[in-house]
Amino acid sequence: MAPLFRLQGIGFAVGGRPILQGLDLTLGVGCVTGLIGPNGSGKSTLVRLLARQAAPHQGAISFGGRPIARYGDRDFARRLAYLPQTTPATDGMTARELVALGRYPHHGALGRLGDRDEAAIAEAMARTDTMTFAERSVDDLSGGERQRVWLAMMIAQGAACLVLDEPTSALDVAHQAEMLDLLRRLCDDHGHSVVVVLHDINMAARICDRLIALKGGAIVADGAPEAIMRPDRLEAIYSVRMGVFSPPGTATPIGYIA
Repeated sequence: MAPLFRLQGIGFAVGGRPILQGLDLTLGVGCVTGLIGPNGSGKSTLVRLLARQAAPHQGAISFGGRPIARYGDRDFARRLAYLPQTTPATDGMTARELVALGRYPHHGALGRLGDRDEAAIAEAMARTDTMTFAERSVDDLSGGERQRVWLAMMIAQGAACLVLDEPTSALDVAHQAEMLDLLRRLCDDHGHSVVVVLHDINMAARICDRLIALKGGAIVADGAPEAIMRPDRLEAIYSVRMGVFSPPGTATPIGYIA
């Protein structure tokens, strides 16, 4: 099976300032991959490249075994759904109307929603528990509810790969856990591949199969959470002294500033 992504010698710069430098990376299918690291390390730039929101200035990216640039826009959107850190304005749309936008790659701008579209919308809202506020304006929803609606739109899109940039940044702890548990279930129960940028290292370690740490535009750590959640590795990533412990009854490690 072809890898989900293969990146070779990726470079990207803004105004002559390098953001990513000589990045080589292979991402597998059917797992949750977390991108971690300090602010300005290149995480958001990397996911924008994966989602074809920008093109690398150097190197090559393949997706599903094909050069990423060779996909048509609608074909690519049927395979990969992207949630940016700042979501677009919803202009008074209801939750269901927003979720329905996920069907655009399948029927086009002027196409009518068919039975298959309606079924996909209903299933996406059921998986994210958003049907109860389907007719409410997205603008009136809480932060956690809005993020679940955006995730429902991604699921309705029918893409097997979900790429998300800090989907929990504006949420409280309970809603962060809820959002990330949804992503974990999408992978475990429905075979989605998930690439997600996260700031909370402990949340990342709890739900991800693999953690990739960036710093200064380069990969400085890559492995399973238990391999990354060590004091020396965390200090190298975040440039601050950190400790790690595992609470009684769980093998999930927790990092803290020492």
